[in-house]
Amino acid sequence: MKYKIIIFLIILTSCSSEKENLIIEGRISGVKKSKIYLSSVEEGKIIDSVNIIDGKFKLQTYIDATKEMSMILGDKNSENKFDFISEPAHILFSSSKDKFVFNGKIQNSKLYIDYKNLKNQINRFDEKDLEMLAEQIEISVIGNPNKYDSINEQRLKLNQRKILFIVNYASNNSSNPISAYISYKYRENINKKYLEKIYEKLSEEIKNSYYGAKLSSSF
Repeated sequence: MKYKIIIFLIILTSCSSEKENLIIEGRISGVKKSKIYLSSVEEGKIIDSVNIIDGKFKLQTYIDATKEMSMILGDKNSENKFDFISEPAHILFSSSKDKFVFNGKIQNSKLYIDYKNLKNQINRFDEKDLEMLAEQIEISVIGNPNKYDSINEQRLKLNQRKILFIVNYASNNSSNPISAYISYKYRENINKKYLEKIYEKLSEEIKNSYYGAKLSSSF
């Protein structure tokens, strides 16, 4: 009976560790008591949730693939979402109540650093596009069709440069899960022949990953 109990405890411990290969320990300044949710972005599914006590929390789950996830502060339907790319790791997260997304910072995750750097580059394209869109709206009120068309052409070229940047990134980082993720995310804007070339360059491990399999069904 004693040995059966020991074996049971070993199995239980093994199962427990398998279920918790992603651990997020966090601190959010300005929060005394609230709730935080861990959600799969693509599936829109809540994976874990815990109470934040005196600004501290600990989320944990088992992941079998690299996926885009969100930490959602307060209410699970809130727009206060911090997005990141998950990986099996024990990561540290810090932020603040008032600027939860803007001040959000993850440590102990190289994949997140790659994701953040890429996202910052893409955001620059998007911010420039918003500036030109605002100018375009002003021009439409004044009634200058030639200027309006000129700005529209500039916006199209800007978008082409953004997509080319994404294609080049994915092609030059064939062993990084981010390449499959970003290519799949922008699949509607990338020519199918380029999607196929990106996929062909991916390492076998990435081809067999969650986003690698999704990408292969896009062309």
